[in-house]
Amino acid sequence: MYTLCTSANWYRTTRCTEPQADAKAESWAMESWRGLVACGLFSVIFLPEFPHDGDAAGYFVYAKVAAGFRFIDFGILLLVLLHLIALTCSRRRTLFLPREIILPGMSFLLCIAVGIGYGRLNGGTNFFFDWRALALGIGLYVVWALWIGSDEGLQSMVRLFALYMTARIALLYTIYLTGHGETLLGMTIPTFDGPALSAIVFTALLAFRYQADCAPPRRFFWMTLASASYLVVLLCFRRTYWGELAIGSLILLLRQGHRIRNIVLAAALLSVVAVVLGRPFAARVQSLDVMQMDSEFGADNPDHLHDLQDAWDEVRQSPLLGIGVGTAYPTWRIRNWKNESVMVHNAPIHVWLKYGAAGLICYLWFHAALLRWLYVRSKYAVGNNAAFLYAAFAYLAAQFAVTLGFAPWPYSELQLTTLTSFILAAAFLCGWQSSPKFPVWKGLAA
Repeated sequence: MYTLCTSANWYRTTRCTEPQADAKAESWAMESWRGLVACGLFSVIFLPEFPHDGDAAGYFVYAKVAAGFRFIDFGILLLVLLHLIALTCSRRRTLFLPREIILPGMSFLLCIAVGIGYGRLNGGTNFFFDWRALALGIGLYVVWALWIGSDEGLQSMVRLFALYMTARIALLYTIYLTGHGETLLGMTIPTFDGPALSAIVFTALLAFRYQADCAPPRRFFWMTLASASYLVVLLCFRRTYWGELAIGSLILLLRQGHRIRNIVLAAALLSVVAVVLGRPFAARVQSLDVMQMDSEFGADNPDHLHDLQDAWDEVRQSPLLGIGVGTAYPTWRIRNWKNESVMVHNAPIHVWLKYGAAGLICYLWFHAALLRWLYVRSKYAVGNNAAFLYAAFAYLAAQFAVTLGFAPWPYSELQLTTLTSFILAAAFLCGWQSSPKFPVWKGLAA
């Protein structure tokens, strides 16, 4: 009898330990795959689609394979397909979309379809180029949402992003300090690549917001990452991303506590850069005045203004439907830069030109609904969810504001849509968990 009881006790003990071991192995495998997929997609953000020097020979992934599709297009489409299959087989709710953005989003997609048809009538040829990055970004949203999945997955993904960006920023500093950086206006800068800089802007805002609520051990990491990110953006002399960083920082300063400490931190960083760079920094700041035509650090101001004027002339000729997708328009005022153009350095005019007046209305409607949703949900969130929603709202609002000036629409490059899809997948999960009333959500699941 004793032997039987002992055997039974041993059997029960063994049965209890096996699931724990399996759970640990499953958790380790999940984290490994999450890290592999996430770091692979984060790397896309730093893979220039349109290199500054014009030499794309090293970026074979952007080479065309068949029917206008590139290696990276096929790779992402395959990745999305595999995750759609996994989503179909899963019983978890992992895709969440705010009901408020579904109608404007679908309406804008309809305007894209109309723009393609109208562009074909106008003799257009490359119908996929203008919205290719947007389509791939929508697909990647499924990938991000499936891997984030839960609050635990969200925090894991945010840590991965922070660590990955820390390594990339450290690499940029190493290249810059050894004198092997890129050049702009005769000066060495860490990088010229716009989407990579925009990702660093988001990193700066995210770290700036996280450090406000963290305990001292973690606060040091976030403050260091924020400082390093701010400094890289300032050293790169790209005015578009100075604008993103300034507007995003102002939004965070107005919406969070510890304002005096944060203002002192931002002012100290700005002072260090101003002292180190001296006259070039001051001249570059002055070049933000677009009416200042002749300047060593603002020589391209007339070209940007004339680019908008040429596009506006085309809009005035066809204010209802624009010129359609896949078409180009002549640039009479900037012949020394280019004879024709397919993209305007101003988001509303570009959308109006390519997708017509209805496209512009839906584009503005979608962003107004998205930003309003992020703003409202950030009020209900707490802890890390609130921090991420604050940072997402500040970054996307700043990006949208800058594109109202002299920046192209934010869905023209795969690097940017990869970043945006990650931000939205994480923000929608944060907002769903923080929603006071679940019925305002439309959850999409297999």
